Amino acid sequence: MTVPELAPRRRYGGIATTWGFALLVGLAIAVFVPFEERFRWFGLAGGACLIFAFTAHLIDGRAKGFVFRVGVAALGGITILGVVALVMVLAAVSPA
Repeated sequence: MTVPELAPRRRYGGIATTWGFALLVGLAIAVFVPFEERFRWFGLAGGACLIFAFTAHLIDGRAKGFVFRVGVAALGGITILGVVALVMVLAAVSPA
């Protein structure tokens, strides 16, 4: 017989923090890194999002749905980085 949790933890806090981390890192790369170096940094930021998602959900301490939560958080973070990179490229290509 399993004992239900009396106060269940929030399920999506780690996902939201990973997405916020990805957005902040993407904007920091867009602002502070020279244009020629940016896409190398986006690759590193994608790896950092994966590690951040894994760590955030490992700290949470719940095993049920761990792989799904880490996958959603990491994929969402990498998607956010891709959107930031796309906006940067479109801004650089557009006529002034």
